[in-house]
Amino acid sequence: MLRAARDFLAHEHSLFRSLALKPKLIGKGKAVFSMDLPSAFAGADGSVHGALFTIIIDSIFGLAVFTALEEIKPIATINLRTDYIGSIRPGSRALCAAECEAITGDVAYVSGKLTSEADGRLLATGAGAFIVGAKGPVKGMRL
Repeated sequence: MLRAARDFLAHEHSLFRSLALKPKLIGKGKAVFSMDLPSAFAGADGSVHGALFTIIIDSIFGLAVFTALEEIKPIATINLRTDYIGSIRPGSRALCAAECEAITGDVAYVSGKLTSEADGRLLATGAGAFIVGAKGPVKGMRL
């Protein structure tokens, strides 16, 4: 299950394939990945746009939840807070580290950070809650 999730993020998901995602650590409730930050994601100021930070954090946090589960179940983000702390230039590499802190009932709680791979400088922190056992969209639902 972990291998399938890792391979999906690294090879099958088109966005993450463009980031050259590399697993550094995958363990029970933990995930650390290294990734490229391509120039296509530069903001107006020339640094990598914070929206990419949020997408990376959300996805790696979700993977950390999967690693904490005893059996595979669908998950979905309920809430995600991202605090943008530093900037980084396109062409750099970053590390995203996530830890599933607890699963209470059907909610998993995750925290982590995004840092510069070159110098360890903090780029963003995050905390999120994920529903475990999420249902798919309801037929006819407009949202």
